[in-house]
This record gives sequence, C-alpha cells and structure tokens, in this order.
Amino acid sequence: MLKVDMKIYASVLLCVFLLLISSPGSAREYLAVSMEFAPFSYTENGTVKGLDSEIVEECFRRMGEDVELILIPWNRALSMGMQGNADCIFNILKTPEREFQLLYSKPLRQEIMTLYVRKDSPLEFNGDLSELKGLRLGLIRDFSYGKKVDIFIKNQVPDSDIEFSVASEMSVAKLIKGRFEVMVGDMISTLGAINRLGVADQVRQLGAPISKNDVYVAFSKKRNLRYLRDRFNVALESMRVDGTLDRIVKKYIE
Repeated sequence: MLKVDMKIYASVLLCVFLLLISSPGSAREYLAVSMEFAPFSYTENGTVKGLDSEIVEECFRRMGEDVELILIPWNRALSMGMQGNADCIFNILKTPEREFQLLYSKPLRQEIMTLYVRKDSPLEFNGDLSELKGLRLGLIRDFSYGKKVDIFIKNQVPDSDIEFSVASEMSVAKLIKGRFEVMVGDMISTLGAINRLGVADQVRQLGAPISKNDVYVAFSKKRNLRYLRDRFNVALESMRVDGTLDRIVKKYIE
C-alpha cells in the first residue's frame, strides 16, 4: 500500500490552494523593501540574497506572484512601506505606531538583541537597562529593538546620547573608532559584520541578550493588501509544513 507523507501532502494542498486563487485586480509585480542586513538580506553581485529575502521570494513564488526586492537604508524602507510607496517591508518588528499603517504576517523567525563594546572597555552589564543611562549608544535609525528596549531608549536616552547609523557594519566601525560606548544590535547580523570587518579581536559582547523578538513581513494598508498578506501567510505555513523554512534557516545560520 502506498504510504503518503502527510506533511508533504498538506503542503501540496496549500500550494494548490494558493495557485487556484489570485489577488483582486490585474496581475503586477509587487515591491518588497528592506535594508542591507546580512545574513538576512544583502546584495551579492547585484542580486538580493539572504535568509529573509529567500523566504519572501519563495512565498511569492508559491502564491504565483512576481516580486522585486530592493535594499535601501532602513529609514527609507520603513517610510516607503508606511506611506504606501512599497507593497511590503521585510525584516521588520511590530510596534504600536507601525501597526496603524501596516498589516503584519505571521512571524518568519526570531532575532536576539545584544550589546557590544570595544574589547578594552571596562563596562559591565548585569541585565538592567538603567545601567546604560549616561552612556552613548550606537543604533540604526528608525530600527526597533523590541518593546522593552524601545521604551527605554525613548524615555531614558536623550538624543545627544545616540549615534545613528544606517547598517550594522557602519555601527561596528563607529564603535571601533570610539564614536559611542555601547552598540545595540541583532546578535547574528552584528557578529557577521564584526567578522566581515576583521575586528573580532577588538569587540566583545556585553552581558546577556537584552531582548528576543519576532520578525515579520508587513504589508501596506494604504495599498489595501490584506488579501495579499493572508495569502502570504498560507504560503509561509506551507513552507513550515514541508520543511522548506527550516532548510532556508539552516542554510544561512548553521
């Protein structure tokens, strides 16, 4: 008797469902934006690659839709999505302000936020964010670091104590140069930036991670893309079921 792998069977059914339905209106190419944030999204030989990039492309492929991925500074990507000049933003966290203008997918993955200092820094950190008061912090402009950290930065850190960058590599380089004392960053992307810059002997992690956050794709409310978001969620679930999502994650992380 023929044995059927139920995970593969369920994934096939989901994909057939996606192909049988189509978005309202005429077919077109969708625009998805994010930032240079290796290994999640980066450009190599003119092609956008990365963990999140590959997940987004595979979801749209399963939906039978075309999508163009563009990587730009994060504040521009966020503005384009919020104002409806792009169809979706990927590698994005939820905030109350963003939810007014964006429709969030189911989570793609989680990211871990960590602190980094120069190797010769005398600073120590025991997990209380108030310990960072009075220190100059390195952040990516308009980036969210999770609810708890965002609230602390908004309420306890004056603008004069913040040095903004547009990418992890820039932030690491500024840390090395002493432009600020503590860098806040995603653990995986920051470690990658440190290794690419060849400064692993000059930077160290400060204490334990400060937050763990779900990462999403967010679709424009102004472009009325709730239906596209819902189909994206079905495609994403089919990738979880058939193991494609795990394979993509392992390709870039392990």
